[in-house]
Amino acid sequence: MSFLHRFSDGQDIELAGFIASQFAYGRVQQVLQFLGKLFERMAGGPYQFVREGDFSRLAGLYYRFHKGPDIVRLFEALKAIAERFGSIGGMIAHYYEGDFRRALWASGLDITKGDDRLRFFFPRPSPTSPLKRWNLYARWMVRRDEIDFGLWHFMDKGSLIIPLDANLFKIGTCCGWIDQKAQSWKGACQITEALKAFCPEDPLKYDFFLCHVVGIGGNCTGRGVACREGCLLR
Repeated sequence: MSFLHRFSDGQDIELAGFIASQFAYGRVQQVLQFLGKLFERMAGGPYQFVREGDFSRLAGLYYRFHKGPDIVRLFEALKAIAERFGSIGGMIAHYYEGDFRRALWASGLDITKGDDRLRFFFPRPSPTSPLKRWNLYARWMVRRDEIDFGLWHFMDKGSLIIPLDANLFKIGTCCGWIDQKAQSWKGACQITEALKAFCPEDPLKYDFFLCHVVGIGGNCTGRGVACREGCLLR
């Protein structure tokens, strides 16, 4: 998220958020190291970099199973999105009819056109995928406070789904908010519904605290008795 706060222009923030969220997998330090190198090569900001379309500066970059040509292909897709819809938000809004997941699937089918190199970033329809990275991105774009940016106005923050990762899965299991055995869309919805009991109009206001303070900072194990002493939720 620190990469988004480097920028003041909404177009830069939106693209920075997409890039940061889509590569938010793996060890945190490795993610930050890669993103640091990537943003260094986008002189003038990500929006200008994408619109100009010279991606030769990305040569030699790689992150885990995404090699240089895969990263260049992603940026080519981002350029096509900017040219057709103006922004990623414009693309999602074009297909949005009250269901973010369906809008994302429709956008993905439109943009990828069968190119498997883009499927990781624009996933195929799946009833089980928790869509963690896209739900995280949507939180940044829809909510507005000192953390999130509130750039997308076509969605209501009450409709957001928790970006379910390992930390939130452990917390949800420990608190009895979830009955799933693995991370899934249903599990993400169950935790979101549990949080709506505390704030129905803005359930994801608790996401940052739960993930970073309770989960990561509090070393939640999800085993209840094992970490009950000192738990910030009890």
